[in-house]
Amino acid sequence: MAHDQPNKNLHMQDSSTEFSAPVRALSHKGHGVVTHPDGRVLFVKGIWTGEVGRFRVSDRAKSYDNAELISLQERSSDRVTPPCAHVETCGGCPWMMVNEDAQARAKEQRITFLLDKNGIAVSERRPLLRSPDFFGYRNRAQFKTDGERIGYVSEGTNDLAPIDDCLILNPSMREILKGLRAQLPQSVWRPVGRFPWSFLDVDDQQTLKDVVPNQRRPFRQGNSAQNEQMKAWITKTLQDVAKDAPVIEAFCGSGNFTEALVQVGFKHILAAEVRGSAIEELRAKQMAGVQIMEINMSEKKVWQQLARQNPKARVLIVDPPREGLEERAGLFESLPLLEKIIYISCEPTTWARDLKDFQKSGWKVAHLTPLDMFPHTPHVELLTLLTR
Repeated sequence: MAHDQPNKNLHMQDSSTEFSAPVRALSHKGHGVVTHPDGRVLFVKGIWTGEVGRFRVSDRAKSYDNAELISLQERSSDRVTPPCAHVETCGGCPWMMVNEDAQARAKEQRITFLLDKNGIAVSERRPLLRSPDFFGYRNRAQFKTDGERIGYVSEGTNDLAPIDDCLILNPSMREILKGLRAQLPQSVWRPVGRFPWSFLDVDDQQTLKDVVPNQRRPFRQGNSAQNEQMKAWITKTLQDVAKDAPVIEAFCGSGNFTEALVQVGFKHILAAEVRGSAIEELRAKQMAGVQIMEINMSEKKVWQQLARQNPKARVLIVDPPREGLEERAGLFESLPLLEKIIYISCEPTTWARDLKDFQKSGWKVAHLTPLDMFPHTPHVELLTLLTR
């Protein structure tokens, strides 16, 4: 959210480390935004827009530092009692203290703010696609362990927050966590070198005996039901495109969306991804009509290289990491026959930056559907169709 710059010439009105203030907005990380009496803007975990609280802050803190909630003086009607015993120490579900409707509104409001701030026009905007499961949805996790305890790392620290259960994990994942806890203490999980803990990458496609410390699993969308909604949205959005039209899919990973394109009949797909385990998994699927290209999408002249392999592409699908499309130069010049761009984003700020550039190049947002991949967090996916 936007924050007013404090007046540097403002005299200190209150030098106390404690102060009361209303919560005027939520930050992009989902923390409450409050203003100290001396003008500093501060972030506070565990509070909601419209609430009033008593806060503590270091007298050496600068603007945009964190403050600590001491007590709530006025509570939001959206507030609920979190059912998780670890919500205060873990920090992975910062919005669990408010209801589902409030979380959905906050995600919609953030998107509206970014569209307005960047002057992005949207022809059709649909409501947030909510997760069918508000709890018990997550199909993968990365646990941390020192060999004696297992849990997550508390937000903003290197401190291990032990857990005995996690309510956002799906039933299979909760069983795996239970099995891992039963193995404690576990000497082979002890950290090595300078690291304070080891990590355990786990998903619901493996068994307990397959879990290996400090070994990453291939990326998967973390909410299986929502992943199916994303694939359904892509195929519906492209239903009027001739299936012999050439398609470029950048950041294809292990072929999650590639599979959906093949299933609806696209015959000429260039799937591009950086070298690694994901592209090896894609190769193993041996999908008909899919040409695989190993390339780093952050390279200079990446679009020229893709165009040499698929110069007549009419559809471009991009699903970049949080950094967005870091390399955008030459995209439209290299692929002049593009008719549709599907941009799937997991980070609204870089998404808005990129769409602003697209708009300057003569493209418009024909359709936008936000999707709630991770309830209880500020995270929101954006499913976007751009046309000339």
